Amino acid sequence: EDLYCKCCCDLGLEGTMAAATGERAPAFTGEELEKLVDGVLPQYALLYGPPDQQVRAHEKIGIWRAIAKEVRTLGVHHRRGTHCRKRWEDIRRGTKKTAESLLGMASQRRRGACRQLTPLMFRILAVAYPDLDGRVRAAQQTQ
Repeated sequence: EDLYCKCCCDLGLEGTMAAATGERAPAFTGEELEKLVDGVLPQYALLYGPPDQQVRAHEKIGIWRAIAKEVRTLGVHHRRGTHCRKRWEDIRRGTKKTAESLLGMASQRRRGACRQLTPLMFRILAVAYPDLDGRVRAAQQTQ
């Protein structure tokens, strides 16, 4: 579990059925996403902050493993650190894209069906993109 093999661990293929069968891993559940965000946000500065606050690569691997271990406590699926890191990056990117699209719609005064930010997305914005978070909240108050 805690051994690190550069050939497959970097790719997230270690010990997974998906690696052997070529199948996709199951989607993260809502509970797994909550646990993932709960694990990443307190460690955000170490993982993505300014260079003087970040830790070395091998320490980041350890942080992602600890986060994956917390996600696995739910007993839903066996997640590895690399799976959690990739899913986090997808969530973070999607949250930013959604927030920017909402700001674009607000500035153009367009109405219609658009995706709303969830409470989980607001938590991500507050830590990962504080400037964007402030603009989104200000735009919501003016509507």
